[in-house]
Amino acid sequence: MPHRVLLFNHKGGVGKTTTAYNVGWKLTQKGYRVLLVDGDSQVNLTARALGGGFEEYYAEESHTRLNNIYDAVRPIFEGRPQPIEGFDCPTAENNNNLYVLPGHPDLSALEGQISLAQETRGTLSVTKNLPGAIHKLISLIEEKYNIDYSIIDINPGLGALNQNFFMISDAFIVPTNPDPFSLMSLGTLGLEIEKWVNWKEKFGPAFFDATYPLPDGWAKFIGALHSRFNRHKSKAAGRYHERLTQIDNKIEEELVPRLRAASCLFDVEAYNAAARILLPEAARDPDRVRLYALARVPDFAQASHIASELGKPVFDISEDDLRFLDLRGNVKTGVKQNVETFDEIFNAVCDKIIAIVNHD
Repeated sequence: MPHRVLLFNHKGGVGKTTTAYNVGWKLTQKGYRVLLVDGDSQVNLTARALGGGFEEYYAEESHTRLNNIYDAVRPIFEGRPQPIEGFDCPTAENNNNLYVLPGHPDLSALEGQISLAQETRGTLSVTKNLPGAIHKLISLIEEKYNIDYSIIDINPGLGALNQNFFMISDAFIVPTNPDPFSLMSLGTLGLEIEKWVNWKEKFGPAFFDATYPLPDGWAKFIGALHSRFNRHKSKAAGRYHERLTQIDNKIEEELVPRLRAASCLFDVEAYNAAARILLPEAARDPDRVRLYALARVPDFAQASHIASELGKPVFDISEDDLRFLDLRGNVKTGVKQNVETFDEIFNAVCDKIIAIVNHD
């Protein structure tokens, strides 16, 4: 069975989309077949993965315009007698092993109906198939392309649509960044996840006999990934280090106990195994090993911009790319160092993910 990894934090601007793209790409470099699922109505993951011509994918005259997550499940939400079917998915620009389930700006329009279906707890026949519809679509595409990992990007929010993605995933990562709002969001996150798990335990069985049933279980916490901070001597500078420490402490002291009570943690030995995978100095807490922190990802602003223009992650920028861009001197040296560090970080992050979700 494929592993489904959800990038989830109801605070925006924490790097969910970039993380999904980078993790998905790096997993393909490790030999896995990966599906990127764009569950965010802003469609940023689709745009990032498909590149500059992604708008043509949705053009009125294009044969691909209905091949997206929204149009594939819409007949079920409109009560039409049309089954959910898989379709040919595009692959990411410059990576034929990274498949993309494109998003759609109207996906959020399904929120109300999913909410109604969950509130009525399967008692209305017209809504019974709705909570399992997206799960069915993703499953068909996973089967079609023999997917090993599905990486799911969702919008910042705590609505019924995100609850649905949580209930059909196996694992989740919480991206954060070093600001006070990331710290504040962790308390709410734990409370909402507890509510979602309680709902699934009580009312999930009512949907098991639907044409499109909900799967068993729910997502378990892989860890947090801290992004977008300034570096100073290979460490998070000044107050950023202090804030990241506060975030890690709150995860350990408040979020993790709530997740443990909700059965949303893997076995502790899985985290211990992941903790033994070494991160480069720039990506770890300099004070101590953090069991639930995947990495601290510095902001490689110039390299990130170059990577976006090339249609690939920072860690995939090659010597040929640098020659093509005619980078020289200190600029070239700096970018090469960033590429090497970024590659080390995401190599370790993906090894940690693999170790946790596959731990017996």
